[in-house]
Amino acid sequence: MKKIFILVTLITTITLFSQEKAVDVFSAKAGLIGGWISYEKEISPNFTVSGDVGYEGGLFYNSLMSDDVHYIFTTTLNLTGRYYYNFERRIEKNKNTTHNAANFVAFQTKFTPNWGSSTSANNVRVLKTFTVFSKYGFKRNLSNRFNFEFAFGPGYQWAEKTDGGLTFGLDARFGFNF
Repeated sequence: MKKIFILVTLITTITLFSQEKAVDVFSAKAGLIGGWISYEKEISPNFTVSGDVGYEGGLFYNSLMSDDVHYIFTTTLNLTGRYYYNFERRIEKNKNTTHNAANFVAFQTKFTPNWGSSTSANNVRVLKTFTVFSKYGFKRNLSNRFNFEFAFGPGYQWAEKTDGGLTFGLDARFGFNF
């Protein structure tokens, strides 16, 4: 009887903490320079599309303006396609893949519409921008509800009243799954 109980418990635990394909995930994310609300929709077993609405920014220093460090924050809209390529390998190694915890390659579009912008510097404004990135990343679960996500890659950005240029994207975010 004990062996049957242990076997049933083991199978239930493995089933609860493993998944063989991408799933829908609604989450809130926080990073060093902002916060986002995200919905990731499964399109196929290994492919998802994610939409984010965020408020992000950064710090900057301009010696012509003053000797202070200034901040700037604004609203961003992201649409990302992700291909998770190692679900099966992680499951074979008894790794947790719940909530799409796996490695991925992504194509991300980002629009900064200059809505609700805030800055500590006078005469500084956010330009409307559109950016595309190709990224490599991974997502790992810290607990049943919390995860960590890291992604990086090159991109190209077009800004209002300027020529486009190369850029680099780096994401390091902690997430809470609803």
